[in-house]
Amino acid sequence: MSPDRPHSLQASSLVRLVSSVVAVSLVAAAGVVVIESQGQIRPLFQIPAAVLTLGAGALAIYAGSLAVSGRRAAAQLWWIVCIVALVLLPTLQVLPIIYDTTALLDLKALAPPLWPYAVAVPLLLFLILETSIPSQRSDKTSNLFLVLGLLSAVIFLFFATALVGHIANRSILMLVPHRLFLSVLTPVGIGGLIVLGTVLVRKGFAKEGIALLLVIGFGVEWMSTWSYDGPHFIEEASYTPYSRFPLLPVLAGTIPGVLTAIAGLVAGWEVFIRGYEEDEEEEDAQAPTLDLAQAG
Repeated sequence: MSPDRPHSLQASSLVRLVSSVVAVSLVAAAGVVVIESQGQIRPLFQIPAAVLTLGAGALAIYAGSLAVSGRRAAAQLWWIVCIVALVLLPTLQVLPIIYDTTALLDLKALAPPLWPYAVAVPLLLFLILETSIPSQRSDKTSNLFLVLGLLSAVIFLFFATALVGHIANRSILMLVPHRLFLSVLTPVGIGGLIVLGTVLVRKGFAKEGIALLLVIGFGVEWMSTWSYDGPHFIEEASYTPYSRFPLLPVLAGTIPGVLTAIAGLVAGWEVFIRGYEEDEEEEDAQAPTLDLAQAG
């Protein structure tokens, strides 16, 4: 068995596992969309979103089987299709336009909420990056680091979208389409950067990945403190009581920010401290063999 064989088997198992989690989460998301539609004026308009969500789940696990069999380009293509569809579907209700016609209102009614996809979107991005970025050196990180990185991205996306929805329903944010649009897409982008930092560390770009995780972690945590007494990026927020503050900013910013920073610190310890010690032990173990070979 070649030295790279165990690593290949481990990577394939990880792809299978993450693809399965994505599929399960999307099945659950489809159920959530159906349940949430009962509170809508036209619940039948949510059926296409639920069907597309189930289709994305099936497509994600099919792409996982393609990746394991060596057809990574095809797998990445289908994962990209899934993630684009899952991000675009919810944004139909927050496009930077004024919904002042029947056709636009029907389009808005087709859009599901974004939070049911908070698990699938970061994991799909992880699969895409994990199978597309080449490894510079062997992976020295543990499962703890991987779980911390992905969990922080999921928590941030879930609660950040809940925070934006809470503010939009109780402020003028709903009346400012372009700002609402950016407020919805910004958590997706930041969550994607957390996933990118996690994958960079695993692929051997330790300094870049750790720096990215620490900057985002401490930055998100710091920014969340600004909203403890209300969302100050809305001018009228300081005059309006918000019953779920500071709980939502803590859940949406402080906790995932701390987890992201901890993931960066764990990666630094595993790569630069524990990894250095393991390299020294390997060199010491190989030294007698080299001496014998030179003597022979």
